[in-house]
Amino acid sequence: MRSFHLQMAAVVCLGLALTAPACAQLEKSTATLATVDGEPITDADLDIESKLMDLQQEAYQARIEALGNVIAQRLLEKEAKARGMTTSQLLEKEVNSKLAEPSDAEIEAFYEKQKSRINKPLEEIRPQISEFLKSSQEQSVRNAYIDGLRANSEVRVLINAPRVSIEAGDSPRRGPKDAPVTIVEFSDFQCPYCRRVQPTLLTLLEKYPGKISLVYKDLPLRQIHPEAQKAAEAARCAGEQGKFWEYHDKLFAAPRISKEELGKAAQALNLDSIKFAGCLDSGKHEPTIQADFEQAMAIGAQSTPVFYVNGIQLKGAQPVDAFSSVIDAELAAAGGK
Repeated sequence: MRSFHLQMAAVVCLGLALTAPACAQLEKSTATLATVDGEPITDADLDIESKLMDLQQEAYQARIEALGNVIAQRLLEKEAKARGMTTSQLLEKEVNSKLAEPSDAEIEAFYEKQKSRINKPLEEIRPQISEFLKSSQEQSVRNAYIDGLRANSEVRVLINAPRVSIEAGDSPRRGPKDAPVTIVEFSDFQCPYCRRVQPTLLTLLEKYPGKISLVYKDLPLRQIHPEAQKAAEAARCAGEQGKFWEYHDKLFAAPRISKEELGKAAQALNLDSIKFAGCLDSGKHEPTIQADFEQAMAIGAQSTPVFYVNGIQLKGAQPVDAFSSVIDAELAAAGGK
């Protein structure tokens, strides 16, 4: 039921009903937690806001996954009862009977793709691969069947999703500033998953013209991506010449990030090479990038890419459907603007 869970987890208040309640925000308590010689200690003194946000997100994901299981079971039970059979009989008829044994070609293709990670001869693990492929097929067929049941039922999910407040500031933006939905992206130019999600973001901008705004913030993971910091600075320098997004796209399309690649991208965009080099050498944009980095740490964003859709977190290179579920719910809550 993985795709069902991912779909469920991605939805802001899951938006299945237009009257879904406002999503929860993490708020600091002003209550006194302790005193030392009469001096109060409050939440503001603890400096654990990012940890609390992580815990709140984990709790939400656990609840939404469990809720997805219960919803699926209720839908199966309802359908089985309507057809005068047990849920086991229903699943046998609608799921199990439609499964096929993985072919040798499918097993071999999977092995070739994963060979570097498996490190065992094909014949030794053929049964395990076959079982894995069959299990994946079963999940896919079951998910599709349950999705069909949901489409013909009224499912209203009212659980509150965590939401954080993020200041966009003067960060680079695609789309109108007053769009009803703002996606804040924390990204790293050297991150392969950040590169992978870029076509998805462009698809979303085309799918929701004028309705979404994409804000870019830097989160260079310097310990594992040594070129990410300078790449972020270079993009800001390109922005001084009005070509941040063009430069951004060039870097994410590049096969690798290096000092040479930074210069090539600037040259390809016909940037003023003297101004660009002077800007990059000066390090003038380091404080801005550090501010983005610290903002990310403060809200518990410690990996890339991570997105906040009107404050709702989506981690990783999510597909278009995951973003759309959240966006559609937010647009519905805003009256379809």
